[in-house]
Amino acid sequence: MSTSKTYDAYWQSGLHVTSEWPPSYFDASLGVLKGKRRVLDYGCGLGYSYQRPLSRSVQKYTGADVSESAVQNARSKGFEAVMISENGKIEIPDGACDGAVCSEVFEHLWDPLAAAKELHRVLEPGGVLVATVPNFGYFAWRLLALLRAQVPLEPESDRYRGVHIRFFSLLMFKRLLQDAGFKEVKIYGWCNCSVWHIFRCARPFGKISDWADKKIPAPLHLKFLGDVWPNVFAERLRAVAVK
Repeated sequence: MSTSKTYDAYWQSGLHVTSEWPPSYFDASLGVLKGKRRVLDYGCGLGYSYQRPLSRSVQKYTGADVSESAVQNARSKGFEAVMISENGKIEIPDGACDGAVCSEVFEHLWDPLAAAKELHRVLEPGGVLVATVPNFGYFAWRLLALLRAQVPLEPESDRYRGVHIRFFSLLMFKRLLQDAGFKEVKIYGWCNCSVWHIFRCARPFGKISDWADKKIPAPLHLKFLGDVWPNVFAERLRAVAVK
């Protein structure tokens, strides 16, 4: 099955629909792109999370995805959207954008470096890329690898069909973007973090982590550790890279 068909089935399953980000979360994550002339969203999916507020805050938004059904869905919402070819290329001229997003995409790719180079190509000098990936260095995943010789299954529950095929630590994520040609790369902790996630490394005790996320007050999760030491305590990583 081709990559395009794989992700057609992925999106058509209905299992991966997210809600729109609240304004404060959008500003903290993608606020650096506000006011940009043209922003490329590489791997836009169905456009349910940050796409609408992003399109309203920039002069021109262009989504891109390898799934034809995702591209058609994005277009049905009124977004401009283009196809990503099987080799990661898109039909956008060199230096046509001054901003780009690649959110939760690199971990899905056979050749993430080719995708990172393509993002570098479409950005003008001084253009900014905001990219995010799951952090394999997260302490719960480190323990999972040490104790059970396993990698995280997210976002699938079936270990034989998982679509995450690349795993990044802070160092490897930064190196990926530097190898693609970006001159200035800063990595931050992003998304959820909780000391209670330690139980995720030992099923069936992982349910304790889920219970803690819902029942234990936020200060007792020690979320600030994700900002202080993102390589270990941030569940996801956010990069801001400048061409």
